Amino acid sequence: MLTKVRTATLSGIRGYPVTVETDLHRGLPGFHIVGLADTTIKEASMRIKPAIQNCGGVFPGERVTVNLVPAGRPKEGSHFDLPIALGIMMLGTEMIELEDTAFIGEVSLDGKINGVRGALPLAICLREAGVRNLVLPQENAEEASILEDINILPVTHLREAAEYVTGMRSLPVYKRKETETKPAASVLDFAQVVGQESVKRAILVGAAGSHGILMMGSPGCGKTMMARRIPGILPALTYEEKVEITGIYSVAGLLSADRPVIEQRPFRSPHHNITQTGLIGGGARPRPGELSLAHRGVLFLDELGEFEGKVIDAMRQPIEEGVIRINRHLEEMIFPSEVMMVIASNPCRCGNLWDSRKLCTCSPRQLESYRRKLMGPFADRIDIHIKVNPVDTDSLGKFGENLPRMSTAEMRRRVSDAREIQIERYKDEPYRCNGHLDEKGIVRHCVLGREGRELMMASYDRLGLSMRAYSKILRMARTIADLEGNERIETEHVAEALLYRVDLDSIRK
Repeated sequence: MLTKVRTATLSGIRGYPVTVETDLHRGLPGFHIVGLADTTIKEASMRIKPAIQNCGGVFPGERVTVNLVPAGRPKEGSHFDLPIALGIMMLGTEMIELEDTAFIGEVSLDGKINGVRGALPLAICLREAGVRNLVLPQENAEEASILEDINILPVTHLREAAEYVTGMRSLPVYKRKETETKPAASVLDFAQVVGQESVKRAILVGAAGSHGILMMGSPGCGKTMMARRIPGILPALTYEEKVEITGIYSVAGLLSADRPVIEQRPFRSPHHNITQTGLIGGGARPRPGELSLAHRGVLFLDELGEFEGKVIDAMRQPIEEGVIRINRHLEEMIFPSEVMMVIASNPCRCGNLWDSRKLCTCSPRQLESYRRKLMGPFADRIDIHIKVNPVDTDSLGKFGENLPRMSTAEMRRRVSDAREIQIERYKDEPYRCNGHLDEKGIVRHCVLGREGRELMMASYDRLGLSMRAYSKILRMARTIADLEGNERIETEHVAEALLYRVDLDSIRK
């Protein structure tokens, strides 16, 4: 006797279909699972037998063999409990047609179906494989129901799933409530920032083109304050982005009943003692790191100089390519990492290097060690470098006054308008924003006039720019032109872009 039940497993944040084959034949009683199953799946035998018995079923007293197809690829996860249990319960019984139905869920000893990690990526891969009905735990129903073209059938108990398979019960299709997504109404408004209008302008340019920003300045000048307001000026997530980000958080186990779907752009701010694995991702069972959790949003690194050098160096390739590649068990797992990198740092460890009112207590060796992290190859990959000065006396004297300042609502409107221009420009090309342009895209879309080219050539020698920095200036000039609604990149756009790439190591108070 043989049964076949469809399910799936994860490889990184992507799933692939699996068929659970269950066979019953004569011999000494036994329960064997084959097909490169991990420890969690092999332990299923200890959960499934009492669960079936506690549901009023009979566990076979003969030899049971479960094969996970394809047998040559590794599988992991407690969500295999439900398809394995159903395969055993249906041995020798009449089953309904299950070709377009799949099952995922963890089974408790009393038959209760518990929620699992990665339900959304599993549902996506099953949908692509032709599955139209997905039976899964009630806890995961809201998360998976974001998919519009697959029927989500939630269950709370093994008995319900078994009765559905035999045709004794019908399961209602879960429907999530459609709500209009609006930008989050946050108390963090750029209008609350006193002074720093030039820095806010740089942030506006960065958000409009998804350019990374490195802010350096003395302690207390507002770097962190402004960084935490950046998510409020970014455009709302599209449907595809919601599905993508929610899938990442599902695999990481960061969804909850209060937040089953990610509706707002992520903002991640890891502590400086984070490990390389915590930031990039990986581990024995690879999971997304902070770079992937900030995908399509903001990754904020506060006090970059305090991070370990090897952690900083590990970010070079991911922020350049937008993906992280991890090889495990002869498989390549890909984690997305398209983030807007926002970095804040003091100019030295004590923070007083640029403050004429205070004395810097750092030794030359300490300065060299600290600044090496800020001025190396990683910093060269950040588009915008800007110095943040302390708030001047005039601005401070107007603190609390109701003066017109650049607000979050105004900045969000301008960012959205610039992004719409870029979406239209790149609709038939593999780019999302100006910050993602490669060499081919720069040549095609960042064309300068004669005066602009002359300014760039003169700046290349005078500022000692690298070719990477040269390309980034062109991309920023393209974004500045989009903010002004200009199709052509004018000389003043190039000049402003150059202001954001001045070597901070040469700046003195």
